[in-house]
Amino acid sequence: MGPPPSAAAAASAPVVAPVMPAAETRLEADHAELTQTLLATVGLPAAGVPVPIEADPGRRERTLAKLENLRQIPALQSLASGFLKATSRDEASLDEIVAVVQKDPALCVRVLRMANSAFVSPAQRIEDIMAAVQMLGVRRVRTLATALFTMRDSHSVAAGFDWKHLWIHGLATAAVAEELEQRLGLPAQPGLHLAALMHDVGKIVLSTTEPEAYRAVLVESWQGGPRLEALEEARLGVGHGEAGEIFARLNGLPGEIIAAIAHHARPEQAEAHQLLVALVSVANFTCKTYGLGFSGARLDEADGDFETLPAWPVIARHGGGRADPARLEQQLRAFVAQLKPELQSLTEAA
Repeated sequence: MGPPPSAAAAASAPVVAPVMPAAETRLEADHAELTQTLLATVGLPAAGVPVPIEADPGRRERTLAKLENLRQIPALQSLASGFLKATSRDEASLDEIVAVVQKDPALCVRVLRMANSAFVSPAQRIEDIMAAVQMLGVRRVRTLATALFTMRDSHSVAAGFDWKHLWIHGLATAAVAEELEQRLGLPAQPGLHLAALMHDVGKIVLSTTEPEAYRAVLVESWQGGPRLEALEEARLGVGHGEAGEIFARLNGLPGEIIAAIAHHARPEQAEAHQLLVALVSVANFTCKTYGLGFSGARLDEADGDFETLPAWPVIARHGGGRADPARLEQQLRAFVAQLKPELQSLTEAA
């Protein structure tokens, strides 16, 4: 292996994926494509259908016992330690961060892409790693690096699963949540990016502790069965929100991340960090609507529409004024049109 690329060499790589005009970008989620992504995620051929598992009154106790022993699963511990490091408040010097980025050519390209993409929308094109890290901030670069390394290992965390598209969904949710925060003129919510990125981690946890059962649950729900959270609780005794919350608490992740994991479906139920959780909730709905990544759960009539999401009263209460969901939906649609090609390039490179 040769020496790490210089900042100038990294900057000479293609930086920004071509952005298609909004009118030419298909935005709405395609059910057939998402179905194929589901089958790839759970490791099934197109014709493969796992046998649905029966409800078991004792399943909750057994699942909770396994969740309490998460520290004994090396893959999950590696996942937790990576994200815990990404939340570190210790600010390394720019030179140190740039040196780390330059050791990984793929990370160099991704940092430059993010600095020049819809994630950030700079006024001028960013041409070198130092400027990119300054633009993004040390914390976000750490998070990006952690997410990229996690995507590379996405097939090895849970036996038979490949959660790459779930991490793409998480990155998209983080980007949309931050865009929404900016559009609403809200003060920066500490931890928003990482909380949005990790909001669905409970699905990975359940697929690790109960792989065969969770594979069956995902497919049954997607094929028209009960909603995913209800089916998780019926078949496993624990939903992915609760499983992710247990994982986050056991590993000492910050409170805002725990709240987003546990309550992104119903932000009004969060005991703390309600505004942050509400932003994640709206962003999650938006990403599902437009097929940004793949969360493993489909939207249906029970989810309502963008303008009636339960997050809006929370945002109005904690954000200092009434939001205009109809206007925000149009603004986010334009943002998604810019973001989708960038996510596609990330999917292909991961």
